[in-house]
Amino acid sequence: MKKKGIALLLSLIMTSSVIAGCGSAANEAGNSGSNQTASTATTAGDAAVESGELTLPLSDKKETITVWMANDTTAMAKNGGDYNNNPFYQELEARTNVHVDWQVPAAQTESEQFNLLFTSGNLPDLMYYSTTSNIVYKDGLDAAVEDGYFLDLTDLLPKYAPHYLEALSKSSENVQKAAVTDGGRYVQIYSILQTSQPSFFGYVVRQDWLDECGLSTPVTYDDWENMLRTFKEKYGATAPLSTVSTFLWNLGYGMGVYNIMDFYQEDGKVKQALLDEPENVRKFLTLLNKWYKEGLLDPDFASSTAFWGDSVLISNNNTGVTCTMYTMPAALFLPSMNDDNASFTALQNPVENAGDKLKAGYVVPDTNASWVISADCKNPELVLKWIDYLYTEEGALFGNYGKEGETFNMVDGKPVFTDVISNNADGLSYDEAMRLYTYEPSWPGIYYDWERELQFVSEDDFKMCYTWNDFDHDATYYPSYASLTLEETAEYSDIFSDLSTYIQENLLSFVTGSKSLDEYDDFLATVKSMNLERVVELKQSALDRFNK
Repeated sequence: MKKKGIALLLSLIMTSSVIAGCGSAANEAGNSGSNQTASTATTAGDAAVESGELTLPLSDKKETITVWMANDTTAMAKNGGDYNNNPFYQELEARTNVHVDWQVPAAQTESEQFNLLFTSGNLPDLMYYSTTSNIVYKDGLDAAVEDGYFLDLTDLLPKYAPHYLEALSKSSENVQKAAVTDGGRYVQIYSILQTSQPSFFGYVVRQDWLDECGLSTPVTYDDWENMLRTFKEKYGATAPLSTVSTFLWNLGYGMGVYNIMDFYQEDGKVKQALLDEPENVRKFLTLLNKWYKEGLLDPDFASSTAFWGDSVLISNNNTGVTCTMYTMPAALFLPSMNDDNASFTALQNPVENAGDKLKAGYVVPDTNASWVISADCKNPELVLKWIDYLYTEEGALFGNYGKEGETFNMVDGKPVFTDVISNNADGLSYDEAMRLYTYEPSWPGIYYDWERELQFVSEDDFKMCYTWNDFDHDATYYPSYASLTLEETAEYSDIFSDLSTYIQENLLSFVTGSKSLDEYDDFLATVKSMNLERVVELKQSALDRFNK
């Protein structure tokens, strides 16, 4: 179905390009990295470019579009509660002659408020859509089109958003599959990464402690245990290893325990660790329980909310290993410490035997949230052109870096942020400044240059990403874009909402010892009786459709 949809769109693109009779537009900024797809993508990109240039302003008279958008609390706090107060959106309006009437719900109410849009009878022109944030039409995208809420963009994209299609053609195969619904339609418009991004989080270690203790970088579980015990004995660390439970489970990758709270796939077959590798899970839990009892693991890990590292434990020299993002050591950890010799380096997840290859890790999606256009939109052509501008070479540069001469200058052919972003006179952090003077980093609808972040990170800190990225990306990865049908979603939720809670509670109990591992077999039996195997079947159906 998806291949038929892509073929249809390519045919439409070619037809529109012949009718337009226009020359090629400039190539988009950036490249597709290592995940470029084959000849059909190239054909799509070439044909899309031929369909015509985008000229500004988009309209001779001021036009207004209504846009429903999630609440970015940082940006809203800095712009007085209205995105139109952002210098970026003011400049975007000046360039396009399109004014945006923003509709922004209160933070943390987006999912609820999005659902209420469909009972109001008055949908905005453009809406934010995100499966990860549960901001979705409950019956799925195809149903939203068939129910008369969302616009089918299949025939419109070639003519009014060719630069988006070119960017899509350069993205990964997974993104190109995700861009088409099960019904063969193009309904969403994604943000797309210009280049593939390596994994940006993982475990870090106090390198200065390793050096002082004469320890080499740990590789195996035995190495890690020796390191943690040494940190406890030499430095009195109360939590030699500190992390939240979500990331603690990642340490099982080296034992063949993949996504213990979720699912993985091998050669197209969906699996779940408790069903497919129960003895590896038992062995992993036994190790964690040992570390916990010996005081090598943070005693408060189960209740910790320090998602990217506990700065209090770190500043007090009570932890030597934690899970975090590559930006955090320099931005948060080191400034809070009194030890000028402190330093952090990245660690790979441990393996059982030196030389073992990790088969799991964090795969950065080539896209995240998306736009959908209301079927009630009076001028979808204008909305698509407005979106498409940020996929042109000029628009992508503006969206990612702001206004040349103000927020960035070209240096040796590359955009470099000015002090407005990197050393703001009003005391804004670079993250806050970028949310005011450039397009929002996590928003849909842009050809996103994530590498702009590197202007604020040292080369050594960025090298951490390559350590965390050293794993087989295809071995166990279950694509987040594989979606369930309406009926499957209802059944999945009915089973897994209670089941996932039961699994999490018991795993934590086994680690802390509040539940004996002698009860592990009874736990497995209960999990199976709660229909985990049926959930795997549902995930398999979604993956099979996606892989078509």
